[in-house]
Amino acid sequence: MMTRGSGGGSGGGSRGRFRSTKADEGGACGGDTCTVGDMRATWDALASDPDAYVGDPRRGEEELRSLFGRLGADPRGGTCVEVGCGPGRMTSALARRFDRVVAVDVSPEMLARARANVPDEHVDFRAVPGDRLTSLEDGVADVLVCYLVLQHLPARRVVLSYLEEFARVLKPPGEAFVQLPLLEAGVRPRAWRGLRTAIVPLTSFRGPTNAAAFRGVRLTQAELDRGLASARLRVTATDTGPDAPYRYAHDLFLRLVRV
Repeated sequence: MMTRGSGGGSGGGSRGRFRSTKADEGGACGGDTCTVGDMRATWDALASDPDAYVGDPRRGEEELRSLFGRLGADPRGGTCVEVGCGPGRMTSALARRFDRVVAVDVSPEMLARARANVPDEHVDFRAVPGDRLTSLEDGVADVLVCYLVLQHLPARRVVLSYLEEFARVLKPPGEAFVQLPLLEAGVRPRAWRGLRTAIVPLTSFRGPTNAAAFRGVRLTQAELDRGLASARLRVTATDTGPDAPYRYAHDLFLRLVRV
């Protein structure tokens, strides 16, 4: 995906890929005016050019190996849940590692492309409403992968909702491998986030890459820690990257288990 400067939904993730507590078309996302329907519409529009907004499909397997490797893991076998599969950029690589892959996305258009790109009988593509992973059963996942997705969720409470959902769908011994950009500490980054949150809804008329469902929100370390504790997820390994394309943020990689 990588429009590495915009930041902010659909799986396979753009750098520059999905959680309002109402799962209908009008459920509001956090403190702004973004709705679940907005999230779906944004990523349906971007599906027309997935290589530009979701990343080079040729790099999908390499990035997946990097994600696992930097967290000291090489999981294989069992059922993997891919959160935010987009057009299937990483799905084929996951299907070669695991016995079964359940790949979910908020965008029906992205899912249609993914089914065409990955015609594998061991992959089950499912739509989710955008705020929760409601199409996934409790305890279904031996492994969960969420890469270049959380950075596009339009409100903090939507990101935190996803952490709760990760814990719900993981089997008790299962592991989640998650990437997200973390807001740097200090007054200036928080002031910038507040200003950006206020401005983004006013610029959405410029197109889907200016929508809140693309540009997303960043958590602070304290907000993330509280969210993980509330979801009863424990961090077993972390890594950081300096290359997040967002102002006042750096990439954080997490290996998580249920408490």
